Amino acid sequence: MRANDLVARYGGEEFAVILPTQSLKGAATVAERIRTRVEQLQVPARLAGGHQVTVSIGAATALPSMDTSPSDLVATADAALYRAKHMGRNRISLPLPEPGRD
Repeated sequence: MRANDLVARYGGEEFAVILPTQSLKGAATVAERIRTRVEQLQVPARLAGGHQVTVSIGAATALPSMDTSPSDLVATADAALYRAKHMGRNRISLPLPEPGRD
């Protein structure tokens, strides 16, 4: 972790990892590192017999502007998180490209 990075609980089973001045590629690298390290711990899931604790991660980035709000960033990350869960869990997901943007 860098000095300005922050990890905080954000709801019941959710956490937010704030990585100031990080690119989406860099955020994806950090997310995959977190996912892999949790998987390597091989912690038994108490309520899922025979399964281990894993994480699904939705990553998103934003540049501050008058046209975006913090809630926009959270909504983008949340959509990516639920896409990761829908795709089978224990994975990371990035935001879908916006139509008309390359």
